[in-house]
Amino acid sequence: MQTQTSLTERIQNDFYDEVANDIKQSLIQLVSERGHGKSTGLKTIVEYCMKHHDDIIVKVFDVSLSWYHCAPVKYRQHVTIEKIEKHQITNIGNCVYELGSLPNEIRRAFVATIMQQDWQSRYEMKMNDPEQLEKQPWIVYIGEESNIYFGSYSFRANDAFTPVLQDFVSVGRNYLLSAFLVATVEESEIAPHLRRRTRKIYGRVQAENDLAKIRRRDKNRETKAAPLVMSMPRYHFIYDTGKQVYGPVHIPDVVNNVPTDYIIEPQPEEKESKFNASWWIKFGVGAGITLLAIDWLLNFKW
Repeated sequence: MQTQTSLTERIQNDFYDEVANDIKQSLIQLVSERGHGKSTGLKTIVEYCMKHHDDIIVKVFDVSLSWYHCAPVKYRQHVTIEKIEKHQITNIGNCVYELGSLPNEIRRAFVATIMQQDWQSRYEMKMNDPEQLEKQPWIVYIGEESNIYFGSYSFRANDAFTPVLQDFVSVGRNYLLSAFLVATVEESEIAPHLRRRTRKIYGRVQAENDLAKIRRRDKNRETKAAPLVMSMPRYHFIYDTGKQVYGPVHIPDVVNNVPTDYIIEPQPEEKESKFNASWWIKFGVGAGITLLAIDWLLNFKW
C-alpha cells in the first residue's frame, strides 16, 4: 500500500513539476469536455506554479465568475464599461479581471490592451536594458473561454488587436509573457496557428478531431494518450508535451482563497468626453459598436 501511495505521489509531482517548468517555455492549453473541472483543476495548477516559482505574476481573464470568488491570486476587478470610463480599472498583477458583463468584442479588446501594455513595457526594457528584463517576473495570463481571444476569427480579424494577439503567440516568450488557455474543444475553438504552438493538458475528450491528433502523436511514443482521455473521470487530467505523457492524475480542489477587491476611487469626469458609454451602448453590438470601442480603448489612458 505504501509503495502504491508513493507511486501515485510521484506521478502527481512529475505532472505538476513539468507543467510549472514548461509554462516558462511554451503556451499551455487545457482542453476537455464541458463540466469536467477545467477551471477548478487549473486553479490548483496555478497555485502550485506560484508556490514553486516566486517569479510568476498571474493575470486571469474570466468571463463566468469561475475565478472571481475563489482564485490563487491577491486581487480581483469587476470590469465594466462604466468603471473603465471612470478610470476605476487598472493593469496590475496577481489579479482576476472579471469580464462577464462585457460583449465579446469588448472583452477581446480589453485583453489585447492589457497584453499590449505589458508587451510595450517589456519591449522597451529589452531594447534599452536587456539585463533588467532578465530580472523581471514572468507574466502568465489565464484565458478562460480562450476562443474569444484566440479563435480562428481572432487571427483573421482586420483590426488593431489582431497583431497584438498574433505577436503574443509567436514571440511573447521573448518578453517573459506566457499563458494557460482554457477551451472546451480544441479543433473547433482555437486558431490553427495557436494549436501548433501549445502543449496540452487534457481532461476527458470525445471530439473526433481532437482524438485524431492525439492518436497521431501516440504512434511515436510508448504511452498512449488516446485511451486515457476518452475514459478519464471528472477532475482527472494528463499533460501531453507532444513527446511524453504525464499522468493521469487527480487534481483536487484545494484553492480556497477569496481575492480582495482592488478599489480605485473614481476620478472627476472631464468636461469633454470623446465617447459616452450611455450613447453607444444604445446601438447594441455589431460593427459600429466594435469600431467605437476599439478606437476608445486604443486612446484610453490607464
